[in-house]
Amino acid sequence: MNKRKKHFAKLRAEKIRRKPPIKEQQRNQMSTYLRNMPGYKHTQLKNISFKEIQMLFDKEMKRVNSFVPMDSEVVEGSRKKTESSRKETVSKKRTGEELDEESVKRQKLEDDAEKAKL
Repeated sequence: MNKRKKHFAKLRAEKIRRKPPIKEQQRNQMSTYLRNMPGYKHTQLKNISFKEIQMLFDKEMKRVNSFVPMDSEVVEGSRKKTESSRKETVSKKRTGEELDEESVKRQKLEDDAEKAKL
């Protein structure tokens, strides 16, 4: 009997969770999102209608979804350029590491020379 009660309580809870949010809940969620974005304040969004907030929210979401990271390539031609530039940066890093190793070797030689003088 107890299992049956738990089962039906679980079904009721799932039914409530699956139910779409009402307009007021949607408005609150969208205005909260917009308040956390730069450029929107609570006082600006307080007396705006649902449709206006939805338009602002859609505009912001479109801007966020259309974002393209600097790493990614849109055109194949630019991909070749970025790959070649990556190779150059790798080679520059390696030369920097080699220079560090050479400077460490020089310091050791200088230290050995100072010890020999003493």
